[in-house]
Amino acid sequence: MRTLFIGTAAVRLSDENPARQYWRLEFTPSSVVAGNTGHVFVGRGFVPNGIIGDPNQGDVMNSGATIDEETLFPGDSSVFKGAVYAVADTAGQQCTYDEKNLPTAPAAA
Repeated sequence: MRTLFIGTAAVRLSDENPARQYWRLEFTPSSVVAGNTGHVFVGRGFVPNGIIGDPNQGDVMNSGATIDEETLFPGDSSVFKGAVYAVADTAGQQCTYDEKNLPTAPAAA
């Protein structure tokens, strides 16, 4: 899990990853980081903008919110495999990001 500070310039949280099994973005609560008073916008496969109500806003997170996706069974295709982006409407919003990959099969002998 890595800690990052998301500001008004979009950041790529993760590149395209066909082996992604799980990903999670948590917007640290303002009770822990007093400056986390803005919104974080998350785009799956596109760069979101930081304007609430705009068609390109992506998913909006308030302080303390979490977005996560996890593979629940073999062949589950619900986890997004493309690039994930985020931007905030206020500078320096602290978040944590975690991602896990599917185990790779051992090479044939």
